[in-house]
Amino acid sequence: MTGLDKIINEIKEESDQTTAEILKNGRDKADEFSAAAEKETAAAEKEINDRADLTVKQIRQRAADGADMIKKRAVLEAKQEIIKETLDEAKQKLYDMPSSEYAAFLEKLIIKNADQGEGVLSIGKDDKSRLPADFTEKVSAKLPDGKTLKASDKTADIDHGVILAYEGSAENLSIDELFASKNDELTDIVKDILF
Repeated sequence: MTGLDKIINEIKEESDQTTAEILKNGRDKADEFSAAAEKETAAAEKEINDRADLTVKQIRQRAADGADMIKKRAVLEAKQEIIKETLDEAKQKLYDMPSSEYAAFLEKLIIKNADQGEGVLSIGKDDKSRLPADFTEKVSAKLPDGKTLKASDKTADIDHGVILAYEGSAENLSIDELFASKNDELTDIVKDILF
């Protein structure tokens, strides 16, 4: 081997060694990048899965809350309907009372609500025929001193009950108005009894 061949061999060996080192360094760097990328990918995947799990839990919770709210609303509506039906039945029982009992009920109501002075009593359309002709006179006779009633020539523009009219004021004692004005109180009573 000549000196030139020797130099060429040394250069080649050195070149092969440098190339091997460069390749090894490149592979090491590629492995580092690959490991870092895998680590970042795993972290990102975990974060995405955690977020997805949280979102699923939140959606399930909202669905459960929504279903619970719908159930509570349905129960409340059913209770309100039962209360309304009960009050309607109570009102109907008043309408269906025997005429003498109904007249006694209206009499007590009128005596309780009569004002001082002379009032005019108008009887509801549906009650006119079921009350005695001298109903107003009988009730007026039972009023305390200073309170009197006379019968109106016209029926009241209500179905059941009476209107007490005094100079400048009128008291609507219709059955519908009585139930409406005491609705909250009656609802509470029915609710306490039923539920």
